[in-house]
Amino acid sequence: MDKDPKILAIKSDKKELERVEKFLLQIFENEKLPKACFNKVYLCISEAVINSIEHGNKNDKDKQVDIQINCMNGNIIIEVHDEGDGFDFELIEDPTSKSNIKKEYGRGIHIMKSLCSEIEFRNQGKCVEIKIDVT
Repeated sequence: MDKDPKILAIKSDKKELERVEKFLLQIFENEKLPKACFNKVYLCISEAVINSIEHGNKNDKDKQVDIQINCMNGNIIIEVHDEGDGFDFELIEDPTSKSNIKKEYGRGIHIMKSLCSEIEFRNQGKCVEIKIDVT
């Protein structure tokens, strides 16, 4: 697999998710990654991008979200960076707890954690790195 990162910069607009999907499809094609893994990877990357747009950049279209993807050793490693103020990821509430189970929001990070091999927040929460096994 390729060791050079692929990079996409988008505006903080959910309409840009179409570009993210095309970007990821191209990587899957170029790297000959298993198509059966695409939906899992796309769900994780789209959750991270939506969080960056909505919570990080506060839907400010003058700010951008940067996406970097590396493929190596049977893994796809995705980094999503925003220009927001960051957040304390230790304070994220458990969406499966009784008090949160009926809320219609707050599940993105939980979804990412359940689908990926590793997740790490850096730069005070302005960057999330997601590692997913694609073998």
